[in-house]
Amino acid sequence: MQAARMTLLLSALAAIAAAAGCSPADNDAANGAAPGAALEEQGYQLAPELTGVAPVGPDGRIMLSGQAGPAAVVRLATPAGEAVFATADRRGAWRVAVPGAAAPRLFSLSMSDNGRIVQAMGYLFVTPDGVVARLRAGGGSEVLAAKPGMAALALDYDSRQAATMSGVAAAGEAESLRVDGVERGQATTDASGRFVLPVSEPLSAGSHDFDLAGAKSEVRFSAAIDTPRPLASQPFAVSQLPQGWRVDWLTPGGGEQTTLVFDALAPAT
Repeated sequence: MQAARMTLLLSALAAIAAAAGCSPADNDAANGAAPGAALEEQGYQLAPELTGVAPVGPDGRIMLSGQAGPAAVVRLATPAGEAVFATADRRGAWRVAVPGAAAPRLFSLSMSDNGRIVQAMGYLFVTPDGVVARLRAGGGSEVLAAKPGMAALALDYDSRQAATMSGVAAAGEAESLRVDGVERGQATTDASGRFVLPVSEPLSAGSHDFDLAGAKSEVRFSAAIDTPRPLASQPFAVSQLPQGWRVDWLTPGGGEQTTLVFDALAPAT
């Protein structure tokens, strides 16, 4: 079964990367694609990144923007092979409008730079109402365009129920997490106000009460934890929750991971 899942994943990734060197589509965001200094750090070519999200008009389109190699062709593609393209400008900035859809989608982000294809880590999860999250293997998934203030945004866990919570609060603020009344970890937000908080022990299957506390605010909510769904015929599965979305997905290493993407669980007012 594991070999079959790996074959499925590799096939999906091959389909995603197959057209990375093709010409950009009509909605490319070319911004004077002149060559510039390569995004390299000690000989390592940096992967493309998504940095911004904004809605575009009433048709459900979503504008995505980010950084890549100068003049690189950036590609966002679904496992089914649907793709949109952008061309980075001389500073590496790119943007592209993703068409609206009735169902959540998973995108792979890659770039073709001087004949070399570079894949970003993880995947982009895009909901019909414009929520975009970067799913990260091992935990620390990040929901973009979060509103200011303290919020729990995502909870990742694997087949052993090892879990990680991520969210936002004031920059430099210490956050502590209690699960079912027992302290399970602490973290400090970075300069941008984001935190990643590994839960100290695996969570048992079933519903749990979470209490995330900062210096001035507190977020309380409940969430059900169970084994990631088997993905025998597809690289991901999505279901809607009362407080957001559940995504079961295959990581690039072939492991199964579940990410709960919350609708900005924030302190009660």
